[in-house]
Formats: sequence, structure tokens, C-alpha cells
Amino acid sequence: MPSPPGLPEFDLPMIFGDSMAGLGFQSGVARLAFAANTADEAGQAKVVKSGYLILTPGCMLELRSQIDQILTELERQGVISFTPERLDG
Repeated sequence: MPSPPGLPEFDLPMIFGDSMAGLGFQSGVARLAFAANTADEAGQAKVVKSGYLILTPGCMLELRSQIDQILTELERQGVISFTPERLDG
């Protein structure tokens, strides 16, 4: 499958996740495990592990920076909001 516009071409598998399955740091690298919600033949919801990333601390910082940029733009466009709908108290 071709890469989206603006991204370099890589011949690597894609990982889809709609939730985090785990996060850990060991031996100098972080492991981010992703999960995906699927349905079986009977329509029952089922969570499956979909894959994981292994990142060095430097890559984690770069990823955080790029995610922060994307989140800032999504908030600017009104797609997401970091402001709570209501404050308790």
C-alpha cells in the first residue's frame, strides 16, 4: 500500500490500534503495545493485540514532539478538545 502524501515510502507492515494494550521500558528501549477492537462471527466484541513499537528514548522524544504538533492542530480545527466539558466541584 502506498504511503500517504508527504510521507516517505516504506515497505513495512501497518499497525492499527484503537487502544493501548501496554507500555513498558526495559533495557534502554520503550515498548508500546496496541490493541484493536474487532467483532467475531457472532458479532461479539473482542479485543486483539495488533502490534507494537520498540523505540529508543530519542525516538520517543521525536514522536512526542510530532504528536504534540498533530494534537495542537486537531484542537485548532475543533476535532478534539483538551478543555473538560464541565468541572466537578
